[in-house]
Amino acid sequence: MRRVSFRVICVTVSCLITSLLCGCNLFVTDKDKFYLNKNLDYDLTWIDLDKAGKDIVIPAKIEDKKIRVINLADPYFTRIDSLDISQVKELESFRLNLFDPKNKSKLKELDFSKNNKLRRILISQTMALKNITFNSACESIFIDGSDIKSVDLQSLEKLEDFSYYNGPLEELDISNNPNLESIKVVDSNVKKLDVSHNPKLKYILIDEGTEVIGPTNAHIEYKKRAE
Repeated sequence: MRRVSFRVICVTVSCLITSLLCGCNLFVTDKDKFYLNKNLDYDLTWIDLDKAGKDIVIPAKIEDKKIRVINLADPYFTRIDSLDISQVKELESFRLNLFDPKNKSKLKELDFSKNNKLRRILISQTMALKNITFNSACESIFIDGSDIKSVDLQSLEKLEDFSYYNGPLEELDISNNPNLESIKVVDSNVKKLDVSHNPKLKYILIDEGTEVIGPTNAHIEYKKRAE
């Protein structure tokens, strides 16, 4: 009887220990996974991917601090497979820079359609990225090094600055961006750029051989295509 009781106790204790070890992740909070700038407590600057995983869902706030800026600049973030920022309703600025153009990032899509206050987007060296969905409040967009062949800027009437470098972009329609002041499209496959609906345009940087269509007072510079 005593042996049976001892065996039952051992099994029970083992089960409890196993349950506690398996449940450790239940105690990992957003504060453990996401780090805010010490000087700007609304600026998300780091994610612990060992705790957060590769499919990231960024929360609206960390404890009582609402996130307004996402600034992820490090090759470490090439480990991210997907990035959901739909909950970050107060987001005003987004930056993702992976630095190395030969990185093995698997991130293929970014959706900013739920971020109604987002004004500035900078994305660099996300070589697998194929699609971006913008929000209508965007004023500045910078994309360098991606696999994006087309962008939809039709709803971005507030857009003032658009830059696209080093990618397979084939066409660019800026006919519904009347506030555009600067456009840079370099090392792409864009052959024509119609600026006839952009009266505020001041500066254009494009590849040699790209045709500019429509009257404009903007200063135009041509860049020799990279070989």
